[in-house]
Amino acid sequence: MLPAFRLLAVLALSFFSLALRAQHPPPGTAQQSYHYAATESSCAMDPNYVPVPHPGLADISRIFSRLARSQGFDPADFSLELMKDKRGIRQINAMTCPQSQVIWVSVTAWERLQHNEVALTLLLAHELAHAGLRPLVSLRQDVMTGAEEQLLATLTNRQLLEVAADQQAADILVAAGYSIYDINAASHFIMASDVAGLLAAATPTHPAGRDRQNLLTYYLARQYLPEPTEGVLAKRK
Repeated sequence: MLPAFRLLAVLALSFFSLALRAQHPPPGTAQQSYHYAATESSCAMDPNYVPVPHPGLADISRIFSRLARSQGFDPADFSLELMKDKRGIRQINAMTCPQSQVIWVSVTAWERLQHNEVALTLLLAHELAHAGLRPLVSLRQDVMTGAEEQLLATLTNRQLLEVAADQQAADILVAAGYSIYDINAASHFIMASDVAGLLAAATPTHPAGRDRQNLLTYYLARQYLPEPTEGVLAKRK
């Protein structure tokens, strides 16, 4: 169990709001498959989305290449596309198929996040995280607060994959030199940019936004806040 004052310290920073809805498409179909020689596999986008040429792709590719290299991946093994929703829905969204290492980012995501590079980096890091998640059994073995354990127990394995991706995305950004304050500000910016409130709703594959933000708060507290010194502990007694 984490000391209560450590948890209160990070909660004082305000809740983290990482609710990136990275919906993962089904296996490829004949008309909607993307084939890549580098991976010898295929992957299909949600049929409501279509890839579009867009100048924002160069910006996204630059950020993603830096992230991939920081984690030991070759960016050339991935393919990135910008997409739009044929129904006219404007949503901050990203999707990936880990087996084929193809990542789609909505045009709306780029438009709303392009001037906040940390937020765009956080979105891409979540998708990159799906290329190498640790086993869920390892996630459950972490030393947690009672509240964190109880919250995780309410989630399905599929929802836990998104929690694991949230955590690893935070690790990727910390490794790239961003602070937990940077991550906090970026996550708030993403949520504030979701004017329709579509990112916060729970789905069969994604936990509710508030649950994800609480879980990320717990995770960052136990991973990155320093342990108190004996002097600090003495003052608290």
